Amino acid sequence: MKPLENVNFSNTFEEDASIASRPVSADFGWVPWALAAYFAIQAAIRILISDSLRIDEAQQFVVGQWLAWGYDAQPPLYNWLQYGIFHIFGMSVASFVILKNVLLFLVYASYHKLLRLLLTDEKLAAVGTLSLFTMPQIFWQAQRDLTHTVLTLLAVVMLIYFVVTTIRRPSLISYAMIGLWAGLGMLTKYNFALVVMSVFVAALCHSEGRKRVLNIRILVTLAISILVVLPHAMWMVSNMDLVLTTTVNTMSEQGAGGKLSDIAHGIADLVKTTVEIVIPPAVIFFLVFRRSFLQALRVRSEWSDFIGRILASTAIILVALIFIVTLTEFRDRWLLPFLFLLPLYFCLKLDAAGSLSQADLKKFLYVPLVMMVALPIIIAGDILLARFFHSYGHLNTPYATFVNKVVAAEGKQPLAVVTTTWHKAGNIRIHMPNTPVISTEYSASDLNRQAIGQGPILLVWNERNGHQSSMPDELKQWFETKFGKAIPLPTQQDTALPYYYGRDSDRYHFGYAWYYPTTE
Repeated sequence: MKPLENVNFSNTFEEDASIASRPVSADFGWVPWALAAYFAIQAAIRILISDSLRIDEAQQFVVGQWLAWGYDAQPPLYNWLQYGIFHIFGMSVASFVILKNVLLFLVYASYHKLLRLLLTDEKLAAVGTLSLFTMPQIFWQAQRDLTHTVLTLLAVVMLIYFVVTTIRRPSLISYAMIGLWAGLGMLTKYNFALVVMSVFVAALCHSEGRKRVLNIRILVTLAISILVVLPHAMWMVSNMDLVLTTTVNTMSEQGAGGKLSDIAHGIADLVKTTVEIVIPPAVIFFLVFRRSFLQALRVRSEWSDFIGRILASTAIILVALIFIVTLTEFRDRWLLPFLFLLPLYFCLKLDAAGSLSQADLKKFLYVPLVMMVALPIIIAGDILLARFFHSYGHLNTPYATFVNKVVAAEGKQPLAVVTTTWHKAGNIRIHMPNTPVISTEYSASDLNRQAIGQGPILLVWNERNGHQSSMPDELKQWFETKFGKAIPLPTQQDTALPYYYGRDSDRYHFGYAWYYPTTE
């Protein structure tokens, strides 16, 4: 074992400098700039097109009202980052969108850096990075509505990057960076634990990796990762039911009740979701490279084996969990942090085969380049052209119009707003950044009776389809808990407002009620 005093702190920096100084092919030097321009355009379109929010977006505006060691069944790192951005730049769509797109850019940039570290052909690094545009879960879902998962993708790439760096040229700093990213990853998604286990298995199966794992400096990795996770872990101990029960119930909600049938359902769903993620990039690679791709899949190299073991270990762990915990449902966002390594794996195979023509490499890039041009148009058109299909989405819902109308009509701001889901609460909060917004499904957002004081309180509800509705039971229960069953419910009102970019005849109904608490 290498004593700490003999550690060379410069190894990691030398590794980074080596990659940075390695010449990028003139044909593909534009890739990072194209990605930066793409995400800047996506951010600008999102900011300009609507001030309403999608579901995951709205959550950040609800929990952005306070800072805590934990919030719900999701780890808090993204919430912490967003909270800081909100308090520096203000609570707005721009504050959310810019952070989100910067993180997405860093995912692609770090993926490119990892590819350059592992590949001998620089052009394949560009192919592998841009091939992420062949995965709908990344180019569509991650762009439109994912938050925590985006940060998880970044943590996965950075963890593998520093593990590879440590295997090649170990240093105390590289060990420390493994610990840092392992800890940060655990604060993005709890399923990141599977990534850590799979990478650990892959390192043990690597001849040099085994030596690094058995090195005394691994204690630095463990210490840093524990310190990073510890504050949230202490919160988890007191909220274990919230974290585990919610997660396991969600992943087991399709269970039919029988152990064997649930296991069969879980395996089938795992295979189905995996195929949905894997098929698009695999088909594109096959159609472009054809025989070269099929031949390359039979070729092995040091690092294709390493990434392959990560993928295989993850699959084995997931199957084991199906048998042990009887998981029955696997959403694509849960598997994405593992399977988005597939283009990297394909490129490592192609690099090992070494028989690709430059014409094929350039031909492959037409697909992601077309996607980069088309996606901003499609995403914007989904909102701007909704009127022609009478198919309105979350970003067409006129929350700002509603808030401005009811506040102007009442002539004063509410002391607090109460609604049901966090999607509604976040959409209200963005237009009332200085007013507490309470979601009845999220108890941590609630105010006690003393804090409410003399009000006024604004209760808000609506239906997903925009139809008129009466006050939901959740709001009635909240009202009775705070003010007593003897107090009559406030007068319910309804307003129908035109959708953003909609026909005037197409209206979205908001239900609301004002209540002024009396002195007790």
